[in-house]
Amino acid sequence: MIKELEKFINFFDVGDLKFLILILKKNIKNLIFLSILISLLTLVISLNIEKKYVSEATIVISPEENNIVNIEEVYSIESQSNRVNNQVAILKSDEVLEFIVEDEKKQLEFERLYSKIKTSTLQRLTKKKVVVDKEYIKNILSKNFQVSNVPRSDVLKLKFISNDPRISQLALKSIISSYQRYEVDSKIQITNYAKTKIASRLEDLVLQIDIAEKNLAEYKKENELVDTGSVKELKIGEIQSISKRIVDAKQEFQKKQNDLLSIKIADGDVDALLAIEDLRTLDQIESIKNSLSANDSQIQSLSLIYTDNHPKLTKAYDYKDNLNQQLKKEINLGIEQKAFELSNLDGFIKLSEEELKKATDELIIIEEKESGMMKFLREVESSKKLYESFLQRVKETNEAQNLQVSKLKIIEMPSLSENPVSPQPSKNFIVALCFSFVGFFVLIYYKELNLSVVKSPESVDSLDIPQVGVLPRVDKIKKGYHILQMFLEDSESNFSESIRSSRAIIESKFKKNSSYMITSSNPSEGKTSYAFNLALSLEKTKKVLFIEADIRRPSVLNSFYKFDKEIFGLGEIITGSSNLKDTIFKVPGTELDIITSGEKRFDMSDIVNRDQIKKFFDTLKMEYDYVIIDSPPVQPVSDTLILAQATDYNLFLIRSDETRTVTFMSAIKKIQNVGSKIHGIIINDLDTSKNSYYSYYYNYSPSYYNYYSRKNS
Repeated sequence: MIKELEKFINFFDVGDLKFLILILKKNIKNLIFLSILISLLTLVISLNIEKKYVSEATIVISPEENNIVNIEEVYSIESQSNRVNNQVAILKSDEVLEFIVEDEKKQLEFERLYSKIKTSTLQRLTKKKVVVDKEYIKNILSKNFQVSNVPRSDVLKLKFISNDPRISQLALKSIISSYQRYEVDSKIQITNYAKTKIASRLEDLVLQIDIAEKNLAEYKKENELVDTGSVKELKIGEIQSISKRIVDAKQEFQKKQNDLLSIKIADGDVDALLAIEDLRTLDQIESIKNSLSANDSQIQSLSLIYTDNHPKLTKAYDYKDNLNQQLKKEINLGIEQKAFELSNLDGFIKLSEEELKKATDELIIIEEKESGMMKFLREVESSKKLYESFLQRVKETNEAQNLQVSKLKIIEMPSLSENPVSPQPSKNFIVALCFSFVGFFVLIYYKELNLSVVKSPESVDSLDIPQVGVLPRVDKIKKGYHILQMFLEDSESNFSESIRSSRAIIESKFKKNSSYMITSSNPSEGKTSYAFNLALSLEKTKKVLFIEADIRRPSVLNSFYKFDKEIFGLGEIITGSSNLKDTIFKVPGTELDIITSGEKRFDMSDIVNRDQIKKFFDTLKMEYDYVIIDSPPVQPVSDTLILAQATDYNLFLIRSDETRTVTFMSAIKKIQNVGSKIHGIIINDLDTSKNSYYSYYYNYSPSYYNYYSRKNS
């Protein structure tokens, strides 16, 4: 929890957790007092606010059974949503509310319940007397009634809020029963309307049936039709029979025509003619062929016994010739018969085709008459079916009128609440206590962070950073002296003694042969005066180098020391235009070495990086016990962030009554964000007057110092 809070504070850059705790401890009494005061005021107001009670019910409005048209509508969320929204609109409609306000019994019940409501003195003084009439009841019902739909369902949650639990319950019950009554009445009205329309339609259908039957009868009479069904079937059978006869005759005709063609091609050749099946299979020709075959067998037998001139052989040969002549004669008769049959078949086919055409024409006429008759028959049948359908609807409508029920089903009856939903005094008291405490603390914290300045060392105790020096305010400086080297010029002053104390702390806490960066949040907070005087104090017993690292705005040399020759400094070292030896000077009258900022002015972060600066400082530490770096302030420029990463120790100076809390905390965070830290804090310009809390120590310290000075002399 603490880590999360620290992350939150760091993210919004609103200070430090310990600083936050310090402010909380400092103002805890005031915070508690103000928070309790606001909470009590909230409690008093809550106790005098009109109480609100809620009654809840759950209902389901089932869909109409005949409303489903297709499968898409069954699974359509939009369709279901629209239907539910329509039902919600009906529940809130004026028609449903009118059923309630027009019910005198219900109105009296509402008046009775409103008359029993107890009100506080404050409510009686501030509220007008209510007249519970129809308009008031309707307005209350419309204003305080709430409906919500359970997603993807037909379930509706009903709520009614009122200043009396019984009124809430009564109102919800009245709305539900009124909706059921409205739904049934609407269905009855629709049913009556449908019944009237159906009856009117039935009358029209009766007339329509009479007209259709009359037209059918007239058509039958005109066309002499009684029942065309059997006539048409007979005619179709006749056509099929004639068609088959024609097909068979044509096949026979084609066969005989082919035989005559073969006869013509044979050109009298008996063997070729006998190859024709119809000629070969004639009885006379078949008999002659058998006789010829028997005679040939006899000739072959006689030839084996007798010579060719023998009377028996001669007789056999004569008989063969006679048979051949008979065969030719019979073949010619068969050919003539085939030609005759072919002629008869051709005539038969023509007569059959004429008969077929006649039968087909008669069938077409029958079908045309039937088509006209069927048109009138369909009109009659259609009218009769419509009549039967509407007659069934009349029966269903009569049954529905007697059995009208509401589709609304109550899952949970309207509840009677014992505890009000608002106000909740105990809850309001706790919420007000928490919010007011946090609110007042945020205001105090904002004021401390943005408006307050550091006034005392205790103000920075929460940072958990050692204080390595507290410098008193110097109101007067002796003539000819300068604060920049006061440690040399006025060694018995409170300021010089504070420098010695700071030197002692630094020597005890930090290692020798180290680099020290002294910085502050903004310019003119006294960091250069402290850094230079600290260097002068360390120079008494140690080898010290002071570096003026504020290249953009040098202050030590330009404001105090004057040199006759051109001065090379840190700027020339960084740019490589001068050697280290040529940049080191001694402060007159001391052994303190200094490196000025030089003549060149630039942004240090554009030329060198952290590693290069660190390497440079490490080289200097091999020669000097202390390397004191007077850096630029943190907020205006970025040079200090590079120097802070290259030095061993970073000291931060705060000017009392001038440095804002939010400013120096923001500066410290900047240094922490580059991976460095502040190792010590110096409080400068602290008020040590007689009226000040810190006057005791600083008023007595000079005498203490003088005592030891005289003793040593």
